[in-house]
Amino acid sequence: MTGPWLGGVTVRRTEWGQTPIADQLCTACGMHRRVAGRDLVRDFMKSNPIHAHRTVCIAAKGAS
Repeated sequence: MTGPWLGGVTVRRTEWGQTPIADQLCTACGMHRRVAGRDLVRDFMKSNPIHAHRTVCIAAKGAS
């Protein structure tokens, strides 16, 4: 990938025969998490990763 990263969750490589990859980036604290594999990506997305991280984000808690 090139260019600046945007915060949030991105899922790529979802075509048939490819291994899906999900990336999560928090622009407030810089946390990055990567999950690879169809089952892991599916479970990761079901877990609502953005909401889960907001409850523990150090930078977001410091801003409030």
